[in-house]
Amino acid sequence: MKSGTTWMQELAWLLLNNLDFDKANKSHTVRRCPYIEHSVIRNNLHVDSISVCDQMQDNPRFIKSHLPAQLLPRQIWENKRKIIYVARNPKDVVISSFYFLTKLNLWQGNMDDYIDEFITDRIYYASYWSHVLDFYRMRNESNVFFVTFEEMKQDLKDVIERLSRFLDCKVLSEMEINMLVKHLSFDQMKENQFNNPTALIRTAFEAKEDFNFMRRGIVGSYKDELSSEQISKLDRWTQEYLQEYGLNESDIFGNIK
Repeated sequence: MKSGTTWMQELAWLLLNNLDFDKANKSHTVRRCPYIEHSVIRNNLHVDSISVCDQMQDNPRFIKSHLPAQLLPRQIWENKRKIIYVARNPKDVVISSFYFLTKLNLWQGNMDDYIDEFITDRIYYASYWSHVLDFYRMRNESNVFFVTFEEMKQDLKDVIERLSRFLDCKVLSEMEINMLVKHLSFDQMKENQFNNPTALIRTAFEAKEDFNFMRRGIVGSYKDELSSEQISKLDRWTQEYLQEYGLNESDIFGNIK
């Protein structure tokens, strides 16, 4: 979670729906792309999110999940359904998820406590590295599109073109790509009530007044939001986990500037 899912949802939905910006600006992203495990993690939800997915009339259906590979419906693997996986560097995920959960009163404590729980797999959707690595190691499978938040920030046009090919969509003109880039800019999405679910979430939860679903939308926010000790702790955890696989963080996310 908090790795660019909503950003990717909007991009992929538009590609699958012939760049229907009119509809995209009249209906919420989170409703065009249902969240399959939503009613499982929210006991007071008045709809069955799995039934919502079953009843979708869209072809193809476009469904969101934060579940790790082993918990996804087995039919996804048996039928080789296309999977788009967005990963984000762990330190920025820590920052973003901390504010998301604390502002929604779903977690309480300070940043040091949160980091301790994050690296010991006691936060929603943990273990972080197990989750990411399962899909990273499947990145060359024909039905898996693995991309990082960092790639999307660095060269969104390239991601748009690659994703369009992956989804077997039409070849986009330069003008259409530019329209997508503009629509998908952080500032524009943050201001668009149908892309930014802040108001919806505030209504659904007893959120704090300063809750914002979209905060900064940058790469490397941890650099001015975490202490040097906190950064070192997370880096040691990452290094220890990845050395078993012969990987460095930069192999997955590049050099974060």
